[in-house]
Amino acid sequence: MKVYVVCDLEGVAGIVDFKKQCMEEGKYYQQAIRLATMELNALVEGAIEGGATEVYAWPGHGSFPGGIDFELIHPECNLVMQAGDGGPTGFDESFDAMMLHGFHGMAGSGGVLSHSFYPFPQNIWVDDLRIGEIALNMASFGEVGVPTVLVTGDQAAIDEAKALCGVIETATVKWALGEKEKLGALSIQRALSLSPGKAQDTIRVAATRAMNKIDTTKPFKIKTPFNLKIEYTEAKYVDRFKDLPEVEMLSETSFTKRCNSLDEIIF
Repeated sequence: MKVYVVCDLEGVAGIVDFKKQCMEEGKYYQQAIRLATMELNALVEGAIEGGATEVYAWPGHGSFPGGIDFELIHPECNLVMQAGDGGPTGFDESFDAMMLHGFHGMAGSGGVLSHSFYPFPQNIWVDDLRIGEIALNMASFGEVGVPTVLVTGDQAAIDEAKALCGVIETATVKWALGEKEKLGALSIQRALSLSPGKAQDTIRVAATRAMNKIDTTKPFKIKTPFNLKIEYTEAKYVDRFKDLPEVEMLSETSFTKRCNSLDEIIF
């Protein structure tokens, strides 16, 4: 069986400081991507134990190298590299399942380092569904009939995924501490985290279980066409869209757009 893994960084155990751990120039960035790689390796081990014969991973955190230490990667994991910041690539209907590793909740979810894409739109709606990175990734694979069977990350990410697909397998590695309205992507986050070893064990077991759900998990799909609505906190993020003919400005910080496919989403 063939599995594609979409990787992020903010949902990895022990990651709580965006500037110091999640940015390439951050003091602890190298440590952070090592932690992410060890979690990914545990996922790969679990998937193989569950029957995976091919595993591909896309390091999706920022630009190259994307939040993964290439030298430490599991020998059976194939990396999709230099794919840019536009989302996962190199997947099609030949894959049996997709897994999300190291994910965070959407903006406003109250999770650890919660945000939605970059440069951090406050709210994104597809018709009446408010979405974040989890839903868009699930829908992208759903377009080609590939189900998402596992999500690893903080509790907010897990809750978000289960709301979209109740039967999905999950691995929770940390929990936010503090008032929800004060939490955000650029903050230094208070959190309760599993140790790296415990997080890896949890992910390994969950990945094995997830492989058994491939045949019973339906691909998550977004019906097209749909109305896209995006809100930012500052007008400067919206200025680049206001002259596009297909965009209707709703305010200085928000706009709407009719989309015929997921590829037409802009933010």
